[in-house]
This record gives sequence, structure tokens and C-alpha cells, in this order.
Amino acid sequence: MRKRRYSLSIHITSLFLILTTLVGAVLIAISYQHAQELLSGSAKELSRENSRQLESTFQLKTGPIFTTLDFMALSRIVEKNINPYKDTRFLTSLNLIFERNPGLVALYYANEKGDLTLFRALRSNSDREQFGAPPKATLMVNRTKVSGTNAFYFLDGSYKLLKQKTTRDNKFDPRTRPWFKNADKDGEIRLTNPYFFYFLKTNGITLARRTPNGNSVVGADFTLNSLSEQISQLGYSDSSRLILFDNQFHVLAQHQSEIKLDDDISAVRDKLEGSIFASVLDRVSSQILYEQASQDNTNWSITLTPVSLNKHTRILLAEATPQEDLLQNLLSMRNKQVQVAFSLLAVSFLVVWFVAKRLANPLQALMQQTDSIARFDFKKTRYSRSVIKEVANLTTSIELMEHTLHDLLRLLRETASNQDFNVLAKTVTHQSYLVTRAETIVLYTKDSADGEYETAANHAIIPFKIDINEFLQSTAWIQKDLAQGEVLHFNREDNSVANYKDTLYNSDIYLFPLLNRSSELVGILLLGYERAITQEQSDKHAFLKELLSFAELAKENIDKIRQQKEMLNAFVELIASAIDTKSPYTGSHCQRVPALSKMLTEAADKDKIHFATFTMDDAEREALHLASWLHDCGKVTTPEYVIDKATKLETIYDRIHEVRMRFELLKAQAEIDYWQQLASGEKDSETLKQELASKQHQLDDDFAFVAECNIGSELMNQAAIDRLHTISQQQWKRTLDDQLGVSWVEKTRAEPSPSLPVMENLLCDKAVHKIHWPQDVNPKDVWQEDFVLSPGELKYNRGELYNLSIQRGTLNDEERFIINDHIIQTITMLNRLPYPEHLKEVPEIACGHHERMDGQGYPKGLAEHELSIPARVMAIADVFEALTSSDRPYKKAKTLSESIEIMTDMAVTGHIDPKLYLLFLEQELDQSYAEQFLSEEQITHYDREAHIYKMKEYIKARF
Repeated sequence: MRKRRYSLSIHITSLFLILTTLVGAVLIAISYQHAQELLSGSAKELSRENSRQLESTFQLKTGPIFTTLDFMALSRIVEKNINPYKDTRFLTSLNLIFERNPGLVALYYANEKGDLTLFRALRSNSDREQFGAPPKATLMVNRTKVSGTNAFYFLDGSYKLLKQKTTRDNKFDPRTRPWFKNADKDGEIRLTNPYFFYFLKTNGITLARRTPNGNSVVGADFTLNSLSEQISQLGYSDSSRLILFDNQFHVLAQHQSEIKLDDDISAVRDKLEGSIFASVLDRVSSQILYEQASQDNTNWSITLTPVSLNKHTRILLAEATPQEDLLQNLLSMRNKQVQVAFSLLAVSFLVVWFVAKRLANPLQALMQQTDSIARFDFKKTRYSRSVIKEVANLTTSIELMEHTLHDLLRLLRETASNQDFNVLAKTVTHQSYLVTRAETIVLYTKDSADGEYETAANHAIIPFKIDINEFLQSTAWIQKDLAQGEVLHFNREDNSVANYKDTLYNSDIYLFPLLNRSSELVGILLLGYERAITQEQSDKHAFLKELLSFAELAKENIDKIRQQKEMLNAFVELIASAIDTKSPYTGSHCQRVPALSKMLTEAADKDKIHFATFTMDDAEREALHLASWLHDCGKVTTPEYVIDKATKLETIYDRIHEVRMRFELLKAQAEIDYWQQLASGEKDSETLKQELASKQHQLDDDFAFVAECNIGSELMNQAAIDRLHTISQQQWKRTLDDQLGVSWVEKTRAEPSPSLPVMENLLCDKAVHKIHWPQDVNPKDVWQEDFVLSPGELKYNRGELYNLSIQRGTLNDEERFIINDHIIQTITMLNRLPYPEHLKEVPEIACGHHERMDGQGYPKGLAEHELSIPARVMAIADVFEALTSSDRPYKKAKTLSESIEIMTDMAVTGHIDPKLYLLFLEQELDQSYAEQFLSEEQITHYDREAHIYKMKEYIKARF
């Protein structure tokens, strides 16, 4: 069984965790036990302190009532039983007592005769309604006599009489009430047991005393509900429950307890014995009693506090408060102590874990890096340094090895993936710096043209100002040794650098050779050090030499790729130049279109309005370059005489000369007829001369008309075509066989020769003029895609009358198809090439320049959204070049203003992309093109802003 092993950090942390947990648990347990004992004592003291505060508070609240009763007992009004409703001072004193004691229901006094005077505050509308008081009444004075008199006086806030009411329905005798009977002549204030109030119809208590003369008793009524409201403000917390007892433990008031004051005495007693106050019932003591009880999973502290109102009047105030509320601060302190203890334990654990990890991290990193090296997964990282000497030394050694391997593999990857030697050169110099930390690093490469060395990359902190070519030539053996693969070392004291001491800022320089596969010296890497190198730097030179060996191979591969690419571009340009050269009338077309396409594409790349998402990288620019040069490569299959057809009858030559000879023959025949008729004497000489002159003039006029039709500069209307047909009906006599001396191919097209001589029309469409498609070559069969171009039944139709009847231009339908077919041939040719991935779009770009934005173009009838932006750029470049070209045989070159007028019309009629054309105008690309390729006569002024405005309005309306 394999033994499991754990890291050093786990061992150290586990040991600390066990020890600290043991010590911490003991300390926390002792602290918790002590805290519990302290909490128990504190709860008792807090409860007693609260009881004392309750006693003081209750005495403070009832003190004014006692004072008021003493005041009334000594008052002249009470002593003489005077009606007080007009004594403003006396009423003000009583009203002030009512305002400050909301629980006080009534103040009154009665004498031994049974006369009663009662003062009651009217605090609300319900009080006024109960006693029939006016709306603004605030105080009621009620005077009764046992004889039945019952008088009511209602006073406002200024103690003015608002209403007075007297009845004879009084049946109340105060002398029978408990408060009157209990009032002793000693003048002390006593508290009655709860009893039923006669006037308010509710239970309450009364504080009462006798006057000094013993004839009257003054009293103050409190309802039990008002007492409950009053003691609700005395609780220690919001959860405290309070009950106010008299000496016989009758409930006078309660707050938040389950006791209801309206219940009978037995029901109240039962509820008390089942409540948390059961432990203090019927216990008489002059001291505060303290008990603890538990109910509903809550621990309660219960106190019974005797409150002495005077020496004869005492009440008992019982309070039950949750211990959590009493000890909230202490419990919070205890909990914080426990939390701090656990937090310190956790922090200590983290600190020990961190320290252990710091100690173990270098070892773990070494272990992981060893595994990475075994898997050839090298990462150039900086290892953390250990304070342990042995671990630090081991870390340094492995780090050096891993970095070396990382640099080697990285350079291999960059070398294999790099296709730009400028980037590779910078990589080599940068890697050389990382390896050696030399202050001067310069890479030189040999120019194949003149054999001198040029700077390919410079990574120098201290500049190297010596001309490397001059330095190499100054000492012949340097290049010889470098060519043999040796690394050369020079210091400031060497004779080889004696002439350069003033410009040499390095103490030592090293020259590393770069050799290709043929062992030819193709480059030199120069290392320069500010001061003498260390042994560690010297050890890196061997590794640097290995790095450079890969750079040598990479340079050679990059050079080959570059040369192949240059050869491909040259070959493409050669084909385009050959196509231009094939026709002297389309010269430089394939060269000018790429230049204009490049201008417009770069403008679109920089535009942030209409082409904000369009970008071109180097690969896409290369694809556009090839596509623009190859866009007309299909013209290599187009017959030259069709491309250059300047007249309607032109093929390899202009057949107008045949027609001229026929007219010459007819003129000669007319002259022969003249002499024959003159010789026969049929007509007189003058008549015959006139007829001859008229005949020859007509023939001259007819030939001039035919010659004008052949040029094709004017639109042929139907009248001209009819005249052409009339002229063609004239006949001439052929006496020679027209099949003699012709090829066998032409013989196969000819009709059988009639017997000679034969009369033939002056202009005719013969069978030999109709050239059919070869039986094994049908354009519809060889096309691999659906094109909108449709070939006719004939490949060529060279009929004389048929060609002269062309209404516009010089090309007939068959020839126009042959001209348009060049784009199909371009597609066919380009689709056969094996493109690398970044050039896959070349056929689409090259073959879309005859498409229209409205989908009415050819060869596929693609609409705007189906064409890429480079393809749309090519269309504009092709049109603009064709319009301004000065070497077309069938038209004159357009001026700049004429070309812009035509192109603006094309942009708003769906021919070319309006947004690209707007950019073409805004960037003034026409001017840039004109300066390079147009003659001065063609560069004419036009209103550029007007055209730009027209395009913007069109784009706004359309898009």
C-alpha cells in the first residue's frame, strides 16, 4: 500500500491548529463560565436597581396628587363648602394638576352633610358628550346635595361659564363611599381598594384625606385603565410586564400582562397564579423581592417593589423583564469576547498557514516546475525566494534551466510562425537582451544587391556608432572567421578597434555570425557590454549561439517565402501587363485599376460614418491587390479584334475596303455601260454623260452613307436602316469562285457555289458569315454557376448587312456577349487556383466589378448586399478608369468633369455604390488619380460640392 504524503504547510498548520485549539477552548470555557456567573449576579442587581428607579419614578408621578389633596384640604373653599366655579385661581391650580396627570380622573370634596363638589377635566369630545357639555368646555364642576340637587357648571379654557344646568335627580351620597369612610381624622392620605365608580361606571381607586377640622374629605380618583397607561411608561424595556398591587394584592393596574382588569377577583387570581408573577404573590416585605422564572423559553427577572406613598399608604409594583434585555450590554460584551477569541484563533491560524505556505511555496513551486519540465510545459516565471539557503540555491538553478528552455522554445515558435523578417529581427535582438543583458545589441543583415550590411534591428541602450561595413573591411580576417561560424570578441585595447576608440562606448563587443544552409554569412549579431562581462553572461553566449542558429533558418525560410510572394505578384502583374499589351487600345487598364482600388479602400477603412465597421488587415489588402490585378484576366481568351473593334465591319481587318471595291466595281461597270451605249448609238453623248455622272454620284453618296454607318458614332434610326437595305439590293457580277484559296473551315460554312458568273447583292449576309459554337463547346455546359448572361445561337455573325445595321456602337449581340464573357472566363480561371485561406476572397472581389447595386448587372445579377465592399470598390475603379482612358478606339477620353457627371448619374440610378462614390468625392480621389494618370487637357474643373450635396440627399432619402 502506497503511503500518503502531505505538504510541509499542512504539517505545520495542523500542529499549530491542534495546540491553539486546545488552549483556546480551555480559555473560552473558563471565560464563558465566569461570564455566566457574572451575568446572573448582574441581572439581580440590575433588577433591583430598576425597581428602585420604578419606586422613585412612581413616587415622583404621584407626588403632585398628594400635594393637591393637601392643598384642597387646607383651602378655604373646601372648608366652607363655597361654590368654586368663579374662583379662577383655585380652578387654575386644579386644571394644571389635570394637565400634568393624564391618569387623574376627578378631584372632589364632600362634607358630613353629604354635599359633594366634583371637578372633572373634559379632555375630549367623548367626555363632553358623556356629560352634555358645550363644545368648547374644558372643565366641569358638579355640586350635589343629598336633598336631590344636582348642579353642573361648564367652563372654557379661560374659566368662563359656558353653561349651567341644575336638576333634582341626585341620589348619590358620598358618605357611603369607601373613600369617605376610610378617611381618618389624622389627616393622612389613604388609598382605597378598587371599587366601582358611580359616575364613570368603571373600576378605580381613590386617594383621600380629611380636612384639618374633620368636617370634609378631599379625594382624587384614578381609573384602573388610566393607572395601566401611567405605569406603561415605567418598564425597563419594551418587553417588560408590570402589575400594580395594593397591600392585599388586588390588581390596580397592568402593562403587557395577560390580566384583564374587568375580570372578577377569582379569575384575576387564577391568572396570576399561572403567570410569571406567581413567585411574588402574597409576599409581604419592606425590601425589594427578586425572583427568576422561565416561560416560553425565555428567562425572566421578576421584582416586587414596595412603593410607600406615605406612612399609611403603600402599593406594590411587580415587574417582569427578560434577562436578555437586562443583560443586553453584558451579553453583547460576552459575545464579543467569544467572537474576539475565535477571531484571534482564526487569524492565528491564517498567519501560521501563511507562514507555512511561504516556507513551503518554494518547494511546491520546484515540485510543480519539475513536473512541467517533464511535460515540456515551460513558463517563464519568477520564483519566490526562500529564506532557507538550500531551497534558495535549488530554486535559482531550476529557474535558470526553465527560463533557458522557455526562451529556446519561444524563439522556435516565433521563428516557425513568423513571415516578416523585420518582426523576427526585433524578436532576436529582444531575446538576446533577455539572455545576456547586454547594453548594445544590433542585428545586421547582408543586402543581396551590393553585399553590404544593413541594420535590421537595434536594441541598444548604449549606441554603437561604428560603421559595421567599414569595420569589417578594415580587417580582412574578421569576415573570414565569421564565415567559418566563429564568435569574435573585441575589447577596447585590441588593435582591431584602435581607430574607433573615440566612438566606441563599450568595453567589450562580440560578433555572432548568422549562416544560411549554404554556410554563407548572411547576418551578424553585435553584442556590446558597458563593462567587463560576468561569468554568468559569458555562459549565456553558448545558448545565444544556439538561438541564432534557429534565427538563421527562419531568415532563410522567410526570405524564400518573400521571394515566392514577390514572384507571384510579379507573375500576376505580368499576366495583367500581357493583357494590356495584347490590345494597344486598353494599355495600362489592369495597372491603373489596382492603384485607384487601393486609394478608395484605404479611404473606406479610415471612414467612421458610412463604413465604421469596415477594416482591412494585411491579408485582406494582399487579397485586394491580387484581385485588382487579375480582375480582367479572362480577357486573355477574348479575341483582340473584338476588344479593339472600332468599326462595325471590322474583324481582323476592316471589311469596309471590300465594300469600297464593290462600289468601285459598280462605278466602273457604269462607265463601261456608258461606252457601250455610246458605241451602239442608242442615246446621244450628253444624255449618257449625265446618266453616268448621276450614277457615279449616287454610288459615291451611297458609299459615303455606308461608310458613315460603319463608324457607328451616331444612333441608327429605322430610316437609316431602311436605306441601308435599299442600297444592299444593288447587285454586282462575280465571275470568280469565292471558295478558292479559303480554309477548309470556311468551306464548311459556305453554301454550294452557283454557276458563274453570278449576280450578288452589294451588301449581304451569307451563310459563311455565320459561325456556330463548336459542337463540343457550349457555354451553358461549361459554366459551373448560374449567370444572367445568355449566349446566342451563333458564336460570331459577320454578316455585312447585319453588322452595319447595329443601332448603337460597333458591337453586335454575339460580339457583345464575347466581350462580357471575359468576366465568366475570369471566374472560371480564378476558381481553378488553389488559394491559401487568406486569399479565398480573391475570385469574389475580382469578378464583381460588372455587377450593379440594383441587381441588374452581370455575370450573376448580384445586388448591393450580396457584394463585398472591396468588390464594390473595384466597380467604381473600373468605371472611372474606363471613362477617363484615352486609348479606347471606339470612344474619345472623357474629361474629369464629364466623367464625374456620368458617375453621379450612375450612383443615383443603381449602377455603383453611392456611399463609396460619396467617399470618392469627399476624399478627392479623382484628383489624386488625375495627377498620376490623366493628361492636363482632361483635368477640368467641376462643382464638387454640388455633386457631394446631391449624393448626400440621395443617400439620406434611400437609407
